[in-house]
Amino acid sequence: MSDLRLAVRSLRATPIVTAVAILSLALGIGANTAIFSLVNSLLLRALPVKEPTQLALITDDTDRGSYSWTNPIWEQIRSRRDLYDASFAWSTNRFNLASGGETQFVDGIWASGGLFDTLGVPAMLGRTFNDADDARGGGPDGPVAVIGYGFWQRRFGGAADALGR
Repeated sequence: MSDLRLAVRSLRATPIVTAVAILSLALGIGANTAIFSLVNSLLLRALPVKEPTQLALITDDTDRGSYSWTNPIWEQIRSRRDLYDASFAWSTNRFNLASGGETQFVDGIWASGGLFDTLGVPAMLGRTFNDADDARGGGPDGPVAVIGYGFWQRRFGGAADALGR
């Protein structure tokens, strides 16, 4: 107990050194917490999909800067069902949602019909893509779009009548 009293007296005697030590500890703890949170979300926690350890990315030589294939190559890969259980293809894009006037860009992806079935991710409302939607111009129901939860809340206020709009 006397050691604790001595430590408190020493800290009171040098307030500037005490403030610097406390600030250094606070910054160190905050930085470690932020770094662990980032590592945990990116590396340690599994993806929220069915069997994340079974996923594989097939790509060509990334050293040359080439990251995507053409649709005919994708169709050849998709036709080889004996090599894998399920597959999907995607490509990133920016979409303009404005029907006229000021542009309203959102980031999105073009995806093949097997995306949601392969990942085991169901739709919260409506339906997801299927293989029939892989036709040029859309499937039997025409072009299909799936939006994320955040976009649904921001753009449609979480309304159930967002389907078909």
